[in-house]
Amino acid sequence: MDNYKIAIVVLNWNNAKDTIECLSSLQKITYSNFEIIVVDNGSTDNSVKQITSAFPQIDILENGENLGFAEGNNRGILYAFKKGVDSVLILNNDTVVHPDILNAFHEAVKQNPKAGVFGAKIFYFDDPAKVWYAGGDVDPHSYVCLHASSDKGKIEETNYACGCALLIKKEVVEKVGLMDPRFFLMWEEVDWCWRIRKAGYKCLFVPEAKVWHKISSSFEGGYRGDSWNYYYFRNRLLFLKLHFPFSARFKTIAKEIFYLKGAKLQGVHDYLLGRFGKKT
Repeated sequence: MDNYKIAIVVLNWNNAKDTIECLSSLQKITYSNFEIIVVDNGSTDNSVKQITSAFPQIDILENGENLGFAEGNNRGILYAFKKGVDSVLILNNDTVVHPDILNAFHEAVKQNPKAGVFGAKIFYFDDPAKVWYAGGDVDPHSYVCLHASSDKGKIEETNYACGCALLIKKEVVEKVGLMDPRFFLMWEEVDWCWRIRKAGYKCLFVPEAKVWHKISSSFEGGYRGDSWNYYYFRNRLLFLKLHFPFSARFKTIAKEIFYLKGAKLQGVHDYLLGRFGKKT
């Protein structure tokens, strides 16, 4: 474990400013054996040139098109594995990290050999002392994602690690597979963690691995805008189909049928027609 190598995969799409700020924080990381890989999802705003100019030493993988969060990161993970890394930290580009984040993750990996995926403690970027994520679950009644906003200050099990800052071991990907590209955006990490736990691995929350997040700054229309609502409602039903009985989907649609309109309604409509991936 002394030579344990970690790759940090940062996905960019038309957001060079946030990506550069994120990469600047990564330069302060104290862990010695890591490398950074930026994956560009077909940006059209000159992002690659701006990032390369600011950080010429950082490896950039260009996908050439917007493959979404799931498949965009999948390409980065596979690229990282070719470089001989032991784990990959998927990190949102609209974040900044604590310098000791990889030390915290590495220590958690050493102490918990039966764990396969690890989540960071995530704070609001605009309110740095306020916790946004300290463990996650899916409510068994409303079937929505729930984030804990406090923790016990120690490593503990959680039902899913937030994809904003999620570390996964290579052996787990080799056994369970990558994220499901049908999700494109949202719920993909929840599905992934459910599959990982079903395969016998623990999912752990690591409170000393700290991140500050701008919360969905890359979404068209912003947080809870049309794009957010479309993917959230469509992909929640896909997740329920994969991991819960039919009654969960029926109750979800029945309970919310009178509130479905616009992007939410389109998301449910496309789910029923089996239209996944990028929204058309």
